[in-house]
Amino acid sequence: MLVERCNEKISCRATRNMSLSPFFSESKIALTGCNEIFIVHDMKKPRDASEIKNIQERILKAALDVIVQEGYPALTMRRIASKIDMTAPNIYNYYQSKDELYISLVIRGFEILKRELSSVCDAHENPVNRGAALARAYINFGLKHSSYYDIMFTYPTPKYNDYVGTPLEKLSEVEYKMSMEIVTLVLEAVRALLSEDLAKDEQAVQMRFIAAWSMLHGMISLHNSKVVRYTVEDAEAMYEKMIPEFLPLFLRS
Repeated sequence: MLVERCNEKISCRATRNMSLSPFFSESKIALTGCNEIFIVHDMKKPRDASEIKNIQERILKAALDVIVQEGYPALTMRRIASKIDMTAPNIYNYYQSKDELYISLVIRGFEILKRELSSVCDAHENPVNRGAALARAYINFGLKHSSYYDIMFTYPTPKYNDYVGTPLEKLSEVEYKMSMEIVTLVLEAVRALLSEDLAKDEQAVQMRFIAAWSMLHGMISLHNSKVVRYTVEDAEAMYEKMIPEFLPLFLRS
């Protein structure tokens, strides 16, 4: 319990309307004279780790919703606060800026994608089966985690180069390194599909990687925008049939 002494004359109405510290759960006013009051605060218990994590998750989810629904320029601490019944200054206790929030979201997205791609890659030794599994996993990520996919690959949001030379460069570098690890994993999977001569041609490997990536990205974008529904009823079933069809493009012959 904390007792705060004030020697300034304050009316009862003004006292009732005072904005008291968020660290106190309850405040009681004790009047001792015309010019002297005591404010008695009951202290809040410090937040435990699980409560802090829960608040951070709420902030991140709200930030992701704002970016996806309104665009990155609309992302502000005030806008996030309005969605989760918090004050903007309070959010700064958890994240220093909207850019830190955004980079944290992108890192999370790449963590999920890397985990899912690595899992299917390790499960298949046959290059063709591995390639098909990676394609399915990438499509599934784009459909299941469409909000993350959009801020990672679709929307014109800031990228690593935009943070080089800024205080957030090191944090953004975490995302950059993770994305490059994913690229390396997929490049090797593509290389394994090629003939021995083509596998040694780095440009040939990169060209096929970009071709496959572009096709998968288009499939995901058409599905998430709902445009593809005007041509096929079950796009996901169609995609499953398409994967074995385009894989021969990368075979050794």
